[in-house]
Amino acid sequence: MKEHNLNKKIIVKNIKNGKEYRWLTHTNYLLLDRKDTIGTEVFLTTIKSNKFTHRHSHKYNEQLYYVIKGKGMIVYKYKNSSKDNKIYIKEKEVVFIPMETEHQIFSIGKSDLVYITIDIFPKGKPKDEKTWDDHAQKLTIETKLNN
Repeated sequence: MKEHNLNKKIIVKNIKNGKEYRWLTHTNYLLLDRKDTIGTEVFLTTIKSNKFTHRHSHKYNEQLYYVIKGKGMIVYKYKNSSKDNKIYIKEKEVVFIPMETEHQIFSIGKSDLVYITIDIFPKGKPKDEKTWDDHAQKLTIETKLNN
């Protein structure tokens, strides 16, 4: 097995103590940066009531969501498909988003939609986005262009 040059310590974070990244559409609180792992990152995502993320897909990562609070709707389209699909999500549900699946998340309840996001990089982290900050810079531009 390939040896990785990472700090091999167990990391524990309280979900209320993540570094805040705020965009027009949502807020992420970074809990575990991809730079500290072989192929994972974790953050807490909050979408205000009746707001939504921009439509996007991920070329390098799968996503898992665990809904902590609120209700949401995900509009998605699989790679090489022209058909939009829709699912509804609520507290205590886990959602898997495959790589290259176009998706947009809506907060549809009276309270904010709050969920843990886990990014998994099965083929390795993108070379041009070695840290969450690298990705956040691109996301800032992307969200401004789509809103």
